[in-house]
Amino acid sequence: MILTGHQPVYLPGIILFNKIALCDRFMYVGHVQFSRKSWQQRNRIAIGDREFFLSVPVRKSERFGQSIDETEIEPGPWRRKHLGSIRQAYGKRPYFLNYFAEIEAIIDHPWRTLGELNRALLAQFLKWLGIATPIVESRDYGISAHKTDMLIQMCRALCADRYLSNEGARAYVQEDRLAAAGIVHCWQEFEHPIYNQGAPFIPNLSIIDLLFNVGPEAGDIVRRAGWIRPCALAAADGGSTGRLPSSVI
Repeated sequence: MILTGHQPVYLPGIILFNKIALCDRFMYVGHVQFSRKSWQQRNRIAIGDREFFLSVPVRKSERFGQSIDETEIEPGPWRRKHLGSIRQAYGKRPYFLNYFAEIEAIIDHPWRTLGELNRALLAQFLKWLGIATPIVESRDYGISAHKTDMLIQMCRALCADRYLSNEGARAYVQEDRLAAAGIVHCWQEFEHPIYNQGAPFIPNLSIIDLLFNVGPEAGDIVRRAGWIRPCALAAADGGSTGRLPSSVI
């Protein structure tokens, strides 16, 4: 079984959804420390020919090292501002009316924590993209470790023999330690798709950019955008990981 995990992030981009589609299980790791000005609380859209950040304000904590799931959203006009910016950016795009009402309802809901908001958005996006990879929670399995130890703990909790990372994890993944634990580590290969945005193309935006611009084709575009690099240990065993698992073909 191939497992991957990720922190709850706000309005995530195409690369995360491709990684989820490539795996048999996806684990939310909301127990990790919240990081200000990270993708956990913000992401980008395109307004005309420029990128624009949408950032969710959060309460300052008196306790050092609060987790994402403990991070409370700051009340205020940010919801109205985000929704107004999304309307301005995409109101004339071909599939705006197909998706905006549901996005508006989720963002406008009085979620208490950042983790709750991000999970609700991701669940809706997965539904629209037709990605049915089962989702589990690190908190339900007592995951408490960090970096490579966390990946080992996650895989053991779900009896996964392979773990998939994107390039952003190179700074901390120790593949030799995963191998010693009996886990084959794999890398996501990702090529950002180019599609009509109605302006000069800007990559690495929120998934809403893809949805508003291409509509029902978004799911197929997400799946084609990446693949699993064949793992050295798997190749030695005669296996192949360069395809989607049977659960998502």
